[in-house]
Amino acid sequence: FQIEQALAKMKKEWGVVDLVTEEYRATGTRILKGIDELQTLLDDHITMTAAMQFSAFKKPFEAEIDEWTKTLNTVSEVLDEWVKVQRSWLYLQPIFDSPDIQKQLPKEYKRFSTVDKNWRATLAAAHAKPRAIEFCNSDKLLERWRESNTFLDLVQKQLSDYLETKRAAFARFYFLSDAELLDILSSTKDPRAVQDHLKKCFEGLN
Repeated sequence: FQIEQALAKMKKEWGVVDLVTEEYRATGTRILKGIDELQTLLDDHITMTAAMQFSAFKKPFEAEIDEWTKTLNTVSEVLDEWVKVQRSWLYLQPIFDSPDIQKQLPKEYKRFSTVDKNWRATLAAAHAKPRAIEFCNSDKLLERWRESNTFLDLVQKQLSDYLETKRAAFARFYFLSDAELLDILSSTKDPRAVQDHLKKCFEGLN
């Protein structure tokens, strides 16, 4: 009876938990918020469900416990991958927003665009149907986020290699962070944009 009650209580709790998204700057898309609360609830319920699997009285609910375990694990994996994609997307989005960078890194821009398209479609769907347990219990979504993370890792590696070639060409660029160097490279039409960074490249400048 305790197992039956605990399962029902967990499912009832998830019945009112929604994904929280909010519009992100002027990008025309949204980002995921309130992830810590979701992770805390997930961790609690995964621990409780794991304890049930070792119970001597689980037999009548074995199939339900297994199914619930699979659901919680899928939701947990989806959220983990989603957070990774969001972290990379937030870093790369303003970079590839620059037409200069798009021209200089066409292959990487194409990869990023593929992820960006998936991102926008998924976040719009999550906003329309935000019930967390239903939306995140999806092997298809998990596969999509994993593929996105593979793409974004490749893009970040190529971006680092690209910045390295610029630093090799002009050693003073080693004094600048990646973000500062990207700021220069994404403003090639406006030489004045470089001025903010000259003090770091050369001593004795004001």
